[in-house]
Formats: sequence, structure tokens, C-alpha cells
Amino acid sequence: MKMILKVLALPLLFIVTVACILGNLITNISSHVIALLLLVIAGSSIYCIVKALWTSLAILAGMGLAAILIIFLLVWAVVKLETLGNYIKEFISY
Repeated sequence: MKMILKVLALPLLFIVTVACILGNLITNISSHVIALLLLVIAGSSIYCIVKALWTSLAILAGMGLAAILIIFLLVWAVVKLETLGNYIKEFISY
């Protein structure tokens, strides 16, 4: 019975591994894009402080926090997938 589960776990391991590779690729690409976005938000925030546009500053701060949160959640998901892949590898190897 355990051998059947190990055979069925192989395609799941393949899917998780592909998802990890794609997640790492997306994380690397999107972090460069979001870094540029954060630079623009920082520059716009300085402008809003100088011109005393407090509502616009609050909106920009929210956008910056949302961008950081998106990257954090993406990295967290990739780490969880890698952990799941390690658990499946341990199950198959024993």
C-alpha cells in the first residue's frame, strides 16, 4: 500500500517542483519591477511632503505597503512549496 502512495506522490512532487521553480522566477522578476515602483513611490512621497498633499501621501504609503506585502506573500508561498516538496521527497525516500 505504501508503495502505491509513493508512486502516486511522484507526479505531485513534479508539480510542486515546477511550481517552486516558477515561483522563484516570478519572485526574482517581480522584485526588480516592484523595486522600481517603490523608488517612484518614494520620489512621489517626497513631492507630496513638500507640497503638503497629505491625502496623496497616505495613498502612496498604502501603495508602498501593499507592494511590500505582495512580495512578502509571494516569497512565503515559495518557501511553503519548497517545504512541501522536501516532505514529499522524504516520504518517497523512506
